[in-house]
Amino acid sequence: MIIDIIGAGSLGLMYGGKLQAAGNHVRFWTRTSTQAQLLSQDGVTIVERDEEIHILPDQIQARSVNELTDTWERMPGEWLLLMVKQTSIDDFIREISQWKDRMLNIACFQNGMGHLEKLQAALPHSLICSAITTEGAKRVLNHVHRAGAGETRLGAHTIHTEASISIESKEIFNLSGLLQQAGFDCTVSNEIDKLIYRKLLINAVINPLTALWRIPNGELIIQEDRVRLMRQLYEEALVVYSANGIRLDEDMWEQLMTVCRSTASNTSSMLADVLQGHGTEVGSINGQIVKMAQKSGRSAPTHEILLHLIEGM
Repeated sequence: MIIDIIGAGSLGLMYGGKLQAAGNHVRFWTRTSTQAQLLSQDGVTIVERDEEIHILPDQIQARSVNELTDTWERMPGEWLLLMVKQTSIDDFIREISQWKDRMLNIACFQNGMGHLEKLQAALPHSLICSAITTEGAKRVLNHVHRAGAGETRLGAHTIHTEASISIESKEIFNLSGLLQQAGFDCTVSNEIDKLIYRKLLINAVINPLTALWRIPNGELIIQEDRVRLMRQLYEEALVVYSANGIRLDEDMWEQLMTVCRSTASNTSSMLADVLQGHGTEVGSINGQIVKMAQKSGRSAPTHEILLHLIEGM
């Protein structure tokens, strides 16, 4: 099976490398041709707790994403795994604008919200699948270190017609099977929306605070003042969720704290963007909670302050 990985960051390389090692034909698509050339020259090594997976340079197929549509005309793939950040979604949509009438299978691994609706509007006939994962990875040169074994949950964003339910479900289960064979804990969920809102809440509490204080995730919970602000963000988001009819697990606070402990040494994606001077995903994370608050006639002042602070950086 041909699988296209759009975005060859640490997560894209980890998923793509393990899928290739499991026998799939994987193509990596990078933002620039220089990045593709370096990947093809150096190869990639996936470092796990008990093994290393070496993808040699002559085994890597990497190209710039602006060559994607031309390549697909000659040799289309079965799945597109979209691993770019929210800030690059509009660029991707421009690249594939000529595919509006095609039926594609796209799995989206982005943080935050708003991207699924954009993609479905741009590709109305395609299967847009949400992928929620707790997998983490860190790249050091051509080595990608897997941060323990997380979970990946897949679910369809929308079902087009009654007749398409079985076809679209089959495609998603096929992708889940491929990821399982590659060594990922992957299942299909019929509660994907709940998982999306769960991850949004966790990211909205952890990411902006680590970006402002420039600390790894675990250092959030070692000082009482930090935990107090975390709790304020958490409670504020729950009020907004309740006003919008969204219900999460009763032990959501404990789950959030567990994420901080299990990813204690991780640098959040928002902190990484701030340190590198890149645009962040704060608009699709805390910004989404602010929009949900406004929609329901509420306010989320702490989230709004963080939104402006991060954007101002």
